[in-house]
Amino acid sequence: MTLKSVAAAGRLMLVVALGFAASACATIVSGTSQELNVSTEPAGAECRVERQGAMLGVVKFTPGKVTVPRHKDNIVVSCTRADYETSNEILASSFTGATFGNLLLGGFVGVVIDASSGANNKYPERVVIVMTPAVFPDVAARDTYYEGVKSRLRATADAEIKRIMANCSSTGRELCNTEAREIGEARDKALADIEAKRLAARVATTS
Repeated sequence: MTLKSVAAAGRLMLVVALGFAASACATIVSGTSQELNVSTEPAGAECRVERQGAMLGVVKFTPGKVTVPRHKDNIVVSCTRADYETSNEILASSFTGATFGNLLLGGFVGVVIDASSGANNKYPERVVIVMTPAVFPDVAARDTYYEGVKSRLRATADAEIKRIMANCSSTGRELCNTEAREIGEARDKALADIEAKRLAARVATTS
């Protein structure tokens, strides 16, 4: 074997090794599980995290976090607190960007590994569930409560958008703009959901 052929064989071995290393990219980088941070408004609720009827974890006193396996099916977070109605939130499973990296780096094998393990799906990392009091003493109390929730939500979302843009590099501006837009859209949807809760909230009748 000539020196040239030995060098070529070495390059081939390197390519094969890189191919196998990259084929499990999302599994190695992201893993098959993730942390889910659960908060409630107000704090102090117990939240059960389930998927397809199977218990994944419990936060005994919010805020708290649980580790959940990644999966294509959605998660249901159900929270209870004294003097408040039970609140449920569905967390949708979404396709992660890491798997698109596998399509480029690892090829078909990487996609097969990640699809079978669930690593190419993820859930929102944080969820804030607004608890609804069982009954408000009057309309003013109801409106004051929900306006406070809205105000805190706006402040949190706006601070996150500001943080993203402040830390954004010139080369990643497009990605930062996308993230900021998605947070803004999520904020607006959450505000609409809170308004729906306000309108549906029970108010004590006065005689």
